[in-house]
Amino acid sequence: MYGPRAFALAAVAGLAANAAHAQFGYYQLPQNDFVWNWGANPDRQIGFEDFTVTGGEGGFHCELKGKISGASQMTPTQLRQLEEALRARLDFIYASSNYMNQLDQQRELDWAKLSCAKPETTPATAQEKADREAKAREKMQREVERRRAHQPQTDTP
Repeated sequence: MYGPRAFALAAVAGLAANAAHAQFGYYQLPQNDFVWNWGANPDRQIGFEDFTVTGGEGGFHCELKGKISGASQMTPTQLRQLEEALRARLDFIYASSNYMNQLDQQRELDWAKLSCAKPETTPATAQEKADREAKAREKMQREVERRRAHQPQTDTP
């Protein structure tokens, strides 16, 4: 059987291989805020987590926390490698989900929780829009004046 180091390296490599599916849109994110749980004890999130990673995808800001099972052979170094690999992903939700599913299936995970929120954009008021437009016009006018000042002066008879 493979050791924990081989497992961690294979899992990180698996994340990279699965990125192709995400790139071509083979999955769909929820429309609103969501929380996904994994592990043998997803409701018993007792004690300090072993890993915490934040990332984003599709306009969502997410936090992944989890605790490795007591029987796991994963080392602290492997957990940091997991965090670094996920932090670097543009498809953070997809990669986190795949990795947590792998850990869950191999009974390495006590619990994990992915919490994702989509910040709401506040519509600009009419006054804010007018202010932005006025600033843009002023900036444009300054640029026109700057260019005129730098143009060579030609004397025509």
